Amino acid sequence: MTRPWTVRRMADQFVELLGTAPVSVDGGKLTFVRGSLCTTLSIWKDRYDRSAFGWMVYTDYIDLRDRMDGFGGVGIRIDHPPPSGSGDPSDIPPAACYLWPAGSDPLSAEIVGGVTRYGPSSLRFVRDSHDLGLLLLADTHIHRDGVWSFTPANNEPGRLAKAILLARQCGDQDLERAAVAKLRNRGEEPVPRHPDYLFRQSVADWARQYAKATGIDLSDLAKLKRKRPQYPEIP
Repeated sequence: MTRPWTVRRMADQFVELLGTAPVSVDGGKLTFVRGSLCTTLSIWKDRYDRSAFGWMVYTDYIDLRDRMDGFGGVGIRIDHPPPSGSGDPSDIPPAACYLWPAGSDPLSAEIVGGVTRYGPSSLRFVRDSHDLGLLLLADTHIHRDGVWSFTPANNEPGRLAKAILLARQCGDQDLERAAVAKLRNRGEEPVPRHPDYLFRQSVADWARQYAKATGIDLSDLAKLKRKRPQYPEIP
């Protein structure tokens, strides 16, 4: 008799469908490591409707994971379309939900198709640490091979500060140049819904917290809180 579906059994089935072995499987969490990046595919069940479930992918930079855990790491979430195929990225995107298999029924074509079509492209979406930094700097969602990075406008300052943090951790001067150029260009703009709070001031507040958590020097960013700011020099 076929076993009823559990989250762990679903995770094992995902591994088969993906054709890529994770370094670990913990319940519904599959962890993959590629160079300096750690990618996690998480299977979740709807807390209000236990007959519905979904999966999501998140890629972050390994060497900053522990220190930046309280801030969600230094990474990017990758989203995929719902079974209807009508994915429309937004600041609050609809989750791609599927029906949990009843009893010991086999996986539906929607589940199998979603995992095989969007799983591999989600796992390899972030190419390397430099690419991760550029995704953090993006003004909008970036599409690749049917999936996209979740980069809403309401967390742009925090993402920019993370990009500079990542650049300094990796010694990536090209990434830091790109981040500082965006900071200079956007610095005097107000943060959405907060007309008296400037982009550079928000970056400064996030940088202060990140520096405290990681020990990486971001003191030049903290100075952006001043009325007459001194922007970082582009290295």
